[in-house]
Amino acid sequence: MAKKRDYKAEYQRRIANGLKRGLSRSQARGHPSKAEASASGIQVPKPNGQLEAALRELRRGASQKAAAQSAGVSQERFRRFIYGHGLARREGRSWVLTDDRMRRVTTIHRGETKTVCVNRYAEAQTAGEYSDAVGVFLRTNDPSVLIPFVGGGLTDHKGRFLEFETDPNALYRHASQDTPAFHEIYQIVS
Repeated sequence: MAKKRDYKAEYQRRIANGLKRGLSRSQARGHPSKAEASASGIQVPKPNGQLEAALRELRRGASQKAAAQSAGVSQERFRRFIYGHGLARREGRSWVLTDDRMRRVTTIHRGETKTVCVNRYAEAQTAGEYSDAVGVFLRTNDPSVLIPFVGGGLTDHKGRFLEFETDPNALYRHASQDTPAFHEIYQIVS
């Protein structure tokens, strides 16, 4: 018959051994605070499809737990990813996203497709909205969808401003060329 384990004594030994190694009590327990490193040397997870999908869910307003579950990753791994890369922080009971990784996007500037890198998520979001509006314009021939983008544009990571093309004739000429779609170019550049 197997010997019965004394879990309480095992736990106390683990904490005592951790304190001898110079770890904090929370590190020795196996649950370091967000400012502390893991005692086992677990690294910050590298970005992958699942973690990015969880981040998108968090951006849409889901809780951290629900976002991690929907992407199929553990909540603790997702939390290490968020804090380790500085993608979000807590303010009270809500998450404030601070994801300002560089992104590669396309835009139409002076009748030509330009691929640029932008520093902020908001710039990439504006580029996506412009691309959608151009697509709607080309399908419906309704120039009013371009009005919000007149005079607007993107500022790339080098500080250059690229004004959005809103001239209908230039957009028709551009559409006749063989250029890659926005979603084929968009990428987070680490």
